Amino acid sequence: MNRSATWPAVRGTGLTAVALGTAAVVAGLALPWTLAGSRHPDGVTIAGIVFLGPLISGLCVAYARTEPRRHRLTAAVAAVAGLAATLVAVGLARLVEPSAGVGLGGPVTVAGAAAVTLGWLLVLAGGPGALPGSARPWLAVAATAVVLVVVAGFAVDYAREGRFVDATTAGDPPAAGGDQTWPLPYVGVQLVGVHDQLAIVRAEDGVRAVWLASGAIAWRYLRSDLPTQTAGLVGETVVVVFGTDDGVLVAGLDAGTGQIRFTGRHTAGKMASVHGAGRTAVLAGSGIGAGDVLGIDTTNGGLLWRWTPARNGGPCDITDLATTSETVTVALRCRAQGVDDVAVGLTATTGAERWSWHAIQRSPTELRVYATGSGFVTVTGASPRRAVYMDAETGTVGTRHDAAGTLAVPTGEGLLLYAEPSAERAHLTAVDVRTGAVKWDVGLPGLGGYQPLTATTAAGKAYVLWRGSDGRLRLIGARTTDGGSTEDRTITCPTRCQEVALAATSAHAVVTTREEKATELYLSVT
Repeated sequence: MNRSATWPAVRGTGLTAVALGTAAVVAGLALPWTLAGSRHPDGVTIAGIVFLGPLISGLCVAYARTEPRRHRLTAAVAAVAGLAATLVAVGLARLVEPSAGVGLGGPVTVAGAAAVTLGWLLVLAGGPGALPGSARPWLAVAATAVVLVVVAGFAVDYAREGRFVDATTAGDPPAAGGDQTWPLPYVGVQLVGVHDQLAIVRAEDGVRAVWLASGAIAWRYLRSDLPTQTAGLVGETVVVVFGTDDGVLVAGLDAGTGQIRFTGRHTAGKMASVHGAGRTAVLAGSGIGAGDVLGIDTTNGGLLWRWTPARNGGPCDITDLATTSETVTVALRCRAQGVDDVAVGLTATTGAERWSWHAIQRSPTELRVYATGSGFVTVTGASPRRAVYMDAETGTVGTRHDAAGTLAVPTGEGLLLYAEPSAERAHLTAVDVRTGAVKWDVGLPGLGGYQPLTATTAAGKAYVLWRGSDGRLRLIGARTTDGGSTEDRTITCPTRCQEVALAATSAHAVVTTREEKATELYLSVT
């Protein structure tokens, strides 16, 4: 392209940028600047940006047509006004609290005002004269406009989301044989779960995955704008819940790689737990003022359903929650008309109520619910503790039995395992929930004075973590088929081990310990 064709193309590009920028400024001022509350700038500020940007640009275009000799001065004035509009928009956009969510309005307005400024600088450089007279220069103008729009799009995305996120994905797993001395400290407040060769830990700023073989960080997803509330492992997706000004931001990450699958904001109260029900992630609060229960589609992050825990005209406390692939059972304590403990079964894909079951008890002990096999077991009372089996789909009540221990953990084979402390004979008992019959009962020698803290099952094994009177921790493993011992380990605890958590796969059991309210936990791997 020769010089005589270049300057008309530059002028055309500049005017195109001015037109696109003006449209973007108008759109940005019309769009909400915050996601929470859909707030906009005040009227005076909007008027100022409109005056400095679109209005002055329009006046300068009209003036330049009537006074072409003052073209450069006119373009310079418009560029300075556009720069002023950009600075005002930037200053105002920076005032948006990240916890309120950065809406499209601010970044789009800034990008539009910057495009107006750039456009007038190009017009100034191109000088007075006609626009391109052939199609070829206009193709260059169109290509430049496309590039400008793409760059602006990336800039808007970074301003809204990218600047707050620090994320990496996993590389190759470490070589076999790299045994690590445990425990190791990590920034964290919750053991989310174990997936394949990774332990996933939640901290206040996000989640990190740790290689079990080496203790190195495999991947991370951290945010500087929002604090986490809870997280859970749903199939192969890590679902992380962040608190916002008017609800939650839910992020879904591939458990193996840390790849972001989705993010989405939802109006809700504070969430305390994440549970998996097939492809549905169930988010729930806890206790008094628990708020709505949400069902999130883990394929795209969309809201499938919302369910309010209420009975007899008043809200209910959520005391427990358990899931199968098709049913979500929520344990409630309702006080609108006396104390009523009730379990409600919801369809996992729609949140529709399938059934409800009212507990008849005089004990202040809250209702507990466990998913095992194709049904649920509710446990009520204190001494004795009564367990009732019910069908997951219909809620039909089946066999009842007395709980055989203070700590219960379900298995996928229709068993409920009970750990019972005793100075004479601590023991582990398996009960068939359909018949109420004891399948096996094994003593645990050497655990006199120990108390069971938490338990889990994986691949035909049960793991129970016990604490002694001196604070020491022991991890006891047993086969779920017959109660045969698989391991007995002492867990080293660098602190007083006030808070503990346990997760397992077919090959590993993972224990975390943490001081109350501490932001660091210690992780041990068997």
